[in-house]
Amino acid sequence: VQVRLESQGAGYGELKRKFQTALPSGDLPALIMFDDTATLEMADSGVVLPGAACFAAAGVDLDEFSTVATSYYTIDGVFWPVSASPAGALLYYNRDHFILAGLDPDDPPDTLADVRAAAEAIAAAGVAERPFVHELSSWMTEFWLTGAGSSIVDNDNGRGPGETLSATLADNPEALELFTWFDDMQEAGLLESVASTDGQVDQYLALAAQRSSMVVESTGAATSIEAFLAGQLDPDDIGGADVSPSGLDIAAANFPGLVPGNATQMGGAAWYLMNTSPPEVQAAAFDFMTFMNDTEAQIELLTGGSYVPWRVGVLDEPAVVDYFETSLSGGWLEIAAAQIDSIDPAFPGPLIGPYDPDVREVIEDAHDSFLLDGGTPQDALERAQSEIDELLEEYASF
Repeated sequence: VQVRLESQGAGYGELKRKFQTALPSGDLPALIMFDDTATLEMADSGVVLPGAACFAAAGVDLDEFSTVATSYYTIDGVFWPVSASPAGALLYYNRDHFILAGLDPDDPPDTLADVRAAAEAIAAAGVAERPFVHELSSWMTEFWLTGAGSSIVDNDNGRGPGETLSATLADNPEALELFTWFDDMQEAGLLESVASTDGQVDQYLALAAQRSSMVVESTGAATSIEAFLAGQLDPDDIGGADVSPSGLDIAAANFPGLVPGNATQMGGAAWYLMNTSPPEVQAAAFDFMTFMNDTEAQIELLTGGSYVPWRVGVLDEPAVVDYFETSLSGGWLEIAAAQIDSIDPAFPGPLIGPYDPDVREVIEDAHDSFLLDGGTPQDALERAQSEIDELLEEYASF
């Protein structure tokens, strides 16, 4: 099997636009790796060979893989991708800042309320003016709401038997609590807001320059942060910024939930096999995915790419146990793996057709409207509700 990898840009949004442009002609690659939001759109596209059929033909039981992942990517009993690369979110924080503020660096914040308390202590001690830096990305808002047991759309968060025609944001107490928390943090001068833009790394630079003390970010950043702290990261990978890891003591902890328990949702990416290729290419593509799903490749994806294995048993492999015990990023990803494994398979996250970039852009605009433009959280949620309702109705009409 010969594989040719072709990058399609800095983010999944650009990839999605290219995919949609190529759909009418069917001029598509054999495999496409999309983020976790693409499930329903890929299933509805008509150009994806269901992963369930491939695994069944190969005699592979889906019980060999993560129940959380298979649940998240299943629609009406059909599992769609041919591989999954789970990811989550962690709180990255500056241990020295905690010590200087009189906080225990071995007892990091567990909830957003705890983050607020830590930020207040750090600011009061004059350690960092705006202790919490946050990129205004929709996916983290979704993680907080799913972790609090709150849906984003109707019809059982998009996973019910009926049509999904409405958002559940305007009268959502958890969403209002979350947006109000950010609004209060901003008003108190404890938050540095960073607009969400593909490829930007300002939130990391704020932590690296010690302007901020805490950031919630993807588990996918773990190996890159470790490389930066070791002085091994190319400056081009951080926008050419002239920052030094000297003196930085960064640690990571569980995703700080809106409610106690660190609950979150499935994130990461999945591979889809196109039915537009000749049969022999489809067969070769699945052979490649079989290789990617094997233990050795899953270990490499973990240790080199920060993706949590979705194959059952990989976390118990001696190489993985050693990685967890002996490396900085390994210790962080062990936390992430346990957190992802604890997600409720019955509530792993929303299933939305016009998910990314459409719904996510609406949620990001909602963030901007009250954090950057002076609006109110409730107004932002009501406007997001109306705009997402239009997107869902339009999608259902196709």
